[in-house]
Amino acid sequence: MKRITPLLTLLTGAGTAAVLFAMSAQAAPRTVQPTAAITPSASATAPPDAPSTPPVDPTGQPPAQPSEQRGRPGAPTTAPAAPVTANWTGRLDSGATIAITATKGTAVAYVCDGRRLEIWLRGTAADGRLKLTGKKGATLTGTIGDGDVTGELVVGDKRWRFTAKAAATPAPVLYRATAQARRAGVDGGWIMLPDGSQIGVLTRDGSPAPAPPLDPAFGTTIVDGSTVAAEPVAGDPETAE
Repeated sequence: MKRITPLLTLLTGAGTAAVLFAMSAQAAPRTVQPTAAITPSASATAPPDAPSTPPVDPTGQPPAQPSEQRGRPGAPTTAPAAPVTANWTGRLDSGATIAITATKGTAVAYVCDGRRLEIWLRGTAADGRLKLTGKKGATLTGTIGDGDVTGELVVGDKRWRFTAKAAATPAPVLYRATAQARRAGVDGGWIMLPDGSQIGVLTRDGSPAPAPPLDPAFGTTIVDGSTVAAEPVAGDPETAE
């Protein structure tokens, strides 16, 4: 009996220790297992795209800006002025008659009163505008619209407004004595009006007078028994000299 008692004591102590160990294990904080870190997506971590690099000019020059490219061959440029081909006749507010003829943007105008006054001008007709000049600082400007021309003639300190209508046919509306006739001392201008009449001034040796009728079929007239030749102006600037 005495031998069993120590054994029971030993077993009791071992059981008590086991119970305490179990209780201690349950009371201890649980250890959290580390989890794998969330890996950001490639789109979140990838560096931003670098700005595109313009192509390198083989000459080593930096790329031209839009304003510089306009001057290069093949680059878009401003459209050229649209030339005009047409004929007009009309009147100034002073009562004088005017004829304007334009061929591919080159324009000639003639103003006369059928007695003594006559003015020749030349210039351009493009993009709906007329710009002509003559002797003694004369200028003529006008706007083309709906078949008509409206504008102003300025000579010195005098100004006249005018309106001219487009010719219904391609027939010439303006004639002038030929260069050969002018060299002989005879100059003249004739305006062919829509009603079939004509008006002009003929100058002989510097003296202006009403022009005799011109036959447009032959381009001639008779002056003191002599034949004087004339030709259509048709926008030729040389005839306005």
